[in-house]
Order: sequence, then C-alpha cells, then structure tokens
Amino acid sequence: MDIRKLATASEYLEAERLQQAVWHFPDRELIPLNELVVLQKNGGHVFGGFDRGVMTAFCFGMPGYRDGKVYHYSRMLGVLPGRQDTGIGYAMKLKQREYVLEQGLDLVLWTFDPLQSRNAYLNIEKLGCVIREYSVNLYPASGSRFNEGLESDRFTAEWWIASRRVKDSLAGRKRAHELEDYPPAVRTGTTPDGWREPLGVGIPGRGKRLSIEVPDDIDALKNEDLTLAQRWRESTRRAFVAAFKKGYVVQGFLGIPEAARRRSFYLLEKGYRVR
Repeated sequence: MDIRKLATASEYLEAERLQQAVWHFPDRELIPLNELVVLQKNGGHVFGGFDRGVMTAFCFGMPGYRDGKVYHYSRMLGVLPGRQDTGIGYAMKLKQREYVLEQGLDLVLWTFDPLQSRNAYLNIEKLGCVIREYSVNLYPASGSRFNEGLESDRFTAEWWIASRRVKDSLAGRKRAHELEDYPPAVRTGTTPDGWREPLGVGIPGRGKRLSIEVPDDIDALKNEDLTLAQRWRESTRRAFVAAFKKGYVVQGFLGIPEAARRRSFYLLEKGYRVR
C-alpha cells in the first residue's frame, strides 16, 4: 500500500469517482478537483491510498479554528467497497496524524454517524478518539445512501494526536472495559425478529459512568425494518444529548457477542479528561 498526496489531474479525478463509489453522492455533494487542489496547496492535505497503482482509499482535510483553538478538520475518508476490512482506513488515519503533527497541531476533528458501530470501534478503540458533541441532522438534504431513511445526526470525534491515550491506542495497549460498570441509559428488549429495540431512555441522576446501546449493524436493520431504525435514532439522540449536557464523555466502545446478533455499546464517563 502506497499512501501519498495526490499530484496529477487524473488522480484528482479518480478521487471524485471514488467519492461516488463509496457514498453514492449526487453531483452537488461531490468535492471536485478544483477544490481539492486548492486545499492541497493551502495547508490541507489530499491523500490517496494506492494498491498496485489503483486508488482504493482517499482522505482529505484542512486547518480549522474554533474557540481560540487551531486544529485540523478531517473532512472525508473513504475506502472502496470490498476493501473496508483490510486496514486501509486505519493506515490513512496514521498518515494523516503524521502530517498534522508536522504542522505543529495536536487535534484532529471529524464527524461520523453514532449508529455506525464499525466506525465507532475504529475511532474510539483503535485510534483513541473521545466524543462530547452531538449534532442533530447535520446534513439535512444529503443524498448519500448512508443517510437514506434517517436524519443525519453526527458525533464530533476529537483525536488528540499527541496524547498518552492516543499513543496507547495506536500501540495496541487496550483499556479493559466491563459492561456491568456502565449502567444503561437506554433500556432495550428483543423483537420477535431478533433485533434489539429501544424501550426507554433515562440518564442516571448520579453516577460517574453509563452506557448507551446502539444497533450492531444499522445498515442491515434499515433494510429490514426502517421504522425500528428510526426509533433507534430518536432514542439514542435523546440519550446522548442529555448525557453530554450532564458532562459525560464517550471514552470507550464495546461489542458483546451473543447467540443471535452482537450488541454494541458506547461507554461514557462524566468529566473524562484526555491524558
């Protein structure tokens, strides 16, 4: 795998095609060649991941500024269908971290759907991100197939790339999680079809920790029972917004194998500080 900055017109055009292949965007949502070139030349980065000369992954980002803090915003990371479980996305994030550290910055932000458990595991457990911000329907008119049927709620992932937490995560030094230490904020049951379903939301009045369950495979659930997927969006939205207002921070993610379907849980701790 060769990961490098895009340099030719044909490579930038291939990045446009990769966006369509990954997200099925309408034309108005594509980031075109001209904008990518401008970003590359003005403090941003546009990386391609090449396998034997074929671009199989793409990411780009740019400097950002908020509340007196300069950081790097990671706008897109896409991997071609059929290549998602090969480690390419992880390798692209490592290349991004290297680039941002060379800029003298220590924070990378990006957004992702809280119901996408695969992304959650990568971002929180493998990369060491923390989360304390929830945006409701961030892209209200998005035509991406991943948003079809659900409002586009998003987490903001904070990747403190020089922190001990991130260094430990990248070195494979795992944090031990025990689900019983994290009381549930979303009560769940099982449908006759074997899916987990939300039954109620309640943030504990006291306590340092809590968990919030999400479907293990939201895309499969949408295909089979869109109404249930929408209930999950509504219930988890209520839970995360309330928890973040009380000072809880997502600092772990846990998958539990079960006979029917895996279960997935975000693990939150009040006042958690990145170290």
